[in-house]
This record gives sequence, structure tokens and C-alpha cells, in this order.
Amino acid sequence: MQRTLSLVSLSFMLFASANIQAKESDYQQPVVVDSVTQQAELNENKVTFLQDVVITQGSIIIHANKVVVLRHEKGNDEMIASGNPATFFQILDNGKPVNASASELRYQLKDRLVTLTGKAELKQDDNKVNGDIIRYDIQKQQMIAQSSKGSRVKTIFLPQEIDEFNKAGKP
Repeated sequence: MQRTLSLVSLSFMLFASANIQAKESDYQQPVVVDSVTQQAELNENKVTFLQDVVITQGSIIIHANKVVVLRHEKGNDEMIASGNPATFFQILDNGKPVNASASELRYQLKDRLVTLTGKAELKQDDNKVNGDIIRYDIQKQQMIAQSSKGSRVKTIFLPQEIDEFNKAGKP
């Protein structure tokens, strides 16, 4: 269980940017899950944390109304955090904070895929991406943000961030 939550925490931060490193020391810290209620369904390999759920590991803080951890037979474990919204926060190695929020945060461990669904938002400093769904493939370091019909994905960059991006792309 602790291994599952640690990997889940790692995944949430990695989707922020391919050029940004998550705070490695966070993953050496214990995972603490605090909730009003915990329900274990051992025959279903499922643990549910309910009411004002707070998960911490180093600088990582996840808030949700409900968190379900599922262990699947083929090792494709996943964690599903839901809330109004569910939120994720971490301080990166470069000292910058990253915030993510959505109605649902889902992480599939084996596939290393993080999916933010429902009013999804990813922020660092004043830069942010909004969409109905934001998917991040950790292994490929690829992010896809999508919106449903009638809405659009919105990204906001600060001018200095655009300059840094342009400088990084030059040989």
C-alpha cells in the first residue's frame, strides 16, 4: 500500500513538465494518509479513504473527498482521487511550486499514465493549462490536454517563460 501511494505521488509531479524535476527527496519520505474513514475490501484488493482525505509525502500534499486505491491482478495498480476539486501540490527541485486540480485524478502505475478529468488545471507560477481532460504519459514525457465539444483547451504563459523556452530550443 505504501509503495503504491509513493509511486502515485511521483507520477502526479512528473506530468508538470519534461524539463522540470520532481523533488527527489520527497520519494524517500513516508506516505501519510489522513482521513475521517478508511474502508478495506480485501477480497476486491481495494482500500477507500473518505472525508477530508489528505495524503502527504515530503512536500507533496494531495487533498480529496475520496481516494480509492485498487490493486489489480496483472500489477496495473491505480489510485483514484476525487473531490470538488481534488488537488495536488509539490515543491520542485528548482524551488517552484506546482499545483494540479480536477474533479478526478487517476494514476495507472504500470502504464505510468496520469489522467486529470473534469475542470482539469495544471499550474506552475502564473503559467497554467486548463481542459476537460489532461493526460500525462510519464515514460514518454508527453502531455495531452483536451476539451469536450463547445469548449477549448486554454494555456497561459508568462512572457519570461516564453523567452526561456525559446532559449532552450536554440543550439
